[in-house]
Amino acid sequence: MAETREVVITNSQGLHARPAAELVEAMKAFDASLEISIGSKKANSNSIMSVLALGATSGSSALLVADGVDAAAAVDAAIAIMTSED
Repeated sequence: MAETREVVITNSQGLHARPAAELVEAMKAFDASLEISIGSKKANSNSIMSVLALGATSGSSALLVADGVDAAAAVDAAIAIMTSED
């Protein structure tokens, strides 16, 4: 099953260091692959370097595309991290 959603990153740190690490760690719990796109840049959520290379800041719009048994739950978890107030 596939799941696609768009989200505006509201975490004040964007997807830098700590939030990126939290995202990569959270995705390990799901039987799904998640790709994050910001503009023309794409990242696999299993790679901290790939996520950091997006240069995502607060206010960036991200397209999340997940595939796998837990696709919807993986997208939900990613959105929770990207929109957290931390």
